[in-house]
Amino acid sequence: MPYGFDIDDALHHQLRTPVPPDVLAWVERETRHRVVAQRPLQGGQSTAIHRLVLDGQDDVVLQRFVLDWISEEPWAPANETLVLGLLADTAVPAPHIIAADLDGQDTGAPTILMTALPGTPMWDPPELDPWLDATVAVMMTIHSTPAPQQLRPWEPYAPENAPPPWTRHRWAWDVALAAYHDERPSHDRVFSHRDFHPGNILWRRNVISGVVDWVSSCAGPVEEDVAHFRVNLAIHHGQIVADRFLQRWMHASGQVEYHPYWDLLTAVSMAGDVPDYHLDEFVAAASGRL
Repeated sequence: MPYGFDIDDALHHQLRTPVPPDVLAWVERETRHRVVAQRPLQGGQSTAIHRLVLDGQDDVVLQRFVLDWISEEPWAPANETLVLGLLADTAVPAPHIIAADLDGQDTGAPTILMTALPGTPMWDPPELDPWLDATVAVMMTIHSTPAPQQLRPWEPYAPENAPPPWTRHRWAWDVALAAYHDERPSHDRVFSHRDFHPGNILWRRNVISGVVDWVSSCAGPVEEDVAHFRVNLAIHHGQIVADRFLQRWMHASGQVEYHPYWDLLTAVSMAGDVPDYHLDEFVAAASGRL
């Protein structure tokens, strides 16, 4: 099952229950339009996201940071607001900010109101190569966007549950952890989405119509987004498709090499308690190439 769709009942209650009336009243004040319908958007598991239908106005998306993790990363709502502002006049198909209550004074939790983009995520495309090529193209558009100094600097996520107790390749995770703590390869500084995977790319009529979830965006290496997408492909589709994506990106970008370090750096933060043998094989393949 794709990321974010298999949440437990407690998290579902926190993220998918109807928007409170006082928050809807805030939306109506900010937009000067009445909210006539709402529905939770599936696929996320870090913020509550609802699509709101307004009377006589285009739909909007309401994002609320209602989980405890925000106390450890209080910069996140302001970061997304900054990033979407920077992308407003670019070729990147990102939402536009309508309003924000960054400290939750009016809404009870940090809240962002943004335009709703058409389309839905596509994890299982009818044709693989056109899907990969379009994804590569939009990723390269993001990376070609100027990355001003006010963007947060990139830092890798810390290892989590690594090596996992269910691994069949303990040696590979040991290599991955050693690589994490080793000196990093040289890299460029580009505009990075930082959570680039199929669940954050919207499609309409087999064309990409939007890229969403810019909470963690930063200035960092091109390889960050490449590796993150590769790991998600490997988990959902297997190693062959992840390698196919890498080949298509290298051909389109003119890159002549790709260091397996980037795959390992991303993978060590993604091991959960439930066995994931696609991820296990991905780590083994990358460690074998190091």
